[in-house]
Amino acid sequence: MRLKHQCLRVYLLGSGVGAIALLFSPAPASATLLVEVTPLADVHLDMEADALETEIPAIAPWPELVESIPSAQIALPPTLNDIEVAFPAPESDLTDPEELTSGISEVEMTVPLAQDLMPVAVGSTGGEQGETATDSHLEPQPESVLAQVRPANDGDGWEFVLQPYLFVPFNVRTDIGVGDITESVSTGLGDLFSLDRIFSGALRFEARNPQYGFFADLSHVFVQDSRSVSGLPLPPALAAVVNQRTPPGVVIPPGTPVDVGVRATGRTTTFDLGGYYRVVDQFLGQAGADQPGYPRLLVDPFLGLRLARLSGDLNFNVGVGPLGLDNLPVTESATLIKPLLGAQVGLELSERWGLGLRGSLAGLGIGADENLAWSFLAGARYRISERAALQLAYQYKESRYSAGQGISRFSLNQSQQGLWLGVDIGL
Repeated sequence: MRLKHQCLRVYLLGSGVGAIALLFSPAPASATLLVEVTPLADVHLDMEADALETEIPAIAPWPELVESIPSAQIALPPTLNDIEVAFPAPESDLTDPEELTSGISEVEMTVPLAQDLMPVAVGSTGGEQGETATDSHLEPQPESVLAQVRPANDGDGWEFVLQPYLFVPFNVRTDIGVGDITESVSTGLGDLFSLDRIFSGALRFEARNPQYGFFADLSHVFVQDSRSVSGLPLPPALAAVVNQRTPPGVVIPPGTPVDVGVRATGRTTTFDLGGYYRVVDQFLGQAGADQPGYPRLLVDPFLGLRLARLSGDLNFNVGVGPLGLDNLPVTESATLIKPLLGAQVGLELSERWGLGLRGSLAGLGIGADENLAWSFLAGARYRISERAALQLAYQYKESRYSAGQGISRFSLNQSQQGLWLGVDIGL
């Protein structure tokens, strides 16, 4: 019995759409879904007489049938992965099996699988709908852990900061020893604007990134004072200088009482070069239920070298009876390279306000009879703009140096305390 062309087309399209509809059933990860479409072996239809006279047109090949379905209409659920759809040749006498199965023995379609979904056990055979074991559920995700360590400069790259600062002295005391002569210079806040007596300034440069940084710090302290002494026993070191200036045949022995005017000058120049590594960068407060907030603690130990230049000048005006000798200099100096170590601690209270401590130790007795320097600084910083901040701190510094014996001895001991005023300028 012959079929109408329209009936056969409805049959074939219905079988293909049914197979594709099965693709929407949930399947386990990396599962293979086999869909068999088996045409009916025999189809019996009651047809009118005029329909029997209609010839059946050639059946379109299966590849064309599959390709005729627009790909945009096949919407696969995200739970399918590596799906294989096999269309075996229909077991039918309607046409040549080789013609029906030519080039379409297997069609593979692969879609990404959502990794968070639970696998689902699904089976399907003979075109029948499979049984679903369980519904898929999202795996519970762990709550994100609050970051307790944050970048040093809240960025990803390098930043460069220039810090010029001045020292306002409360008290600076300098003991200068040359040979067996020791002179002391003491200045204070009243000498702030007497630049011929005291000056202290520094310039610091820092290059830093979120974890570590480098610094270069140049500082200079100059102090000078004068005094007069009557009846001073002539020190041996000064006697050697005096006798070089006396007329031939005139010798003034050490210990002779003399009237002396002395101007003592001390200069200390240091250049520190080193690097630090941030070991603590932690917020101590809470800005919200799940957000860290100020205050923020920063701890940076550092290590480096200090190049120090020390000089002590004693200039004498000596009067012995009718003999007057002016500008008799006694001068010594030393250049030192010292190891430097220390740490700085910051406590940021807000985006603008912060507190800080910094301490350092240098020298450690290396290269001299006495060679030690240490400093302590505590203060506050106020940020006035994105690239500028003001700093105010209290600073105490002390250094002790002594080398040599007798007439070749040189020593310079200095202690200073006062206000440290600076500004941070971002480059």
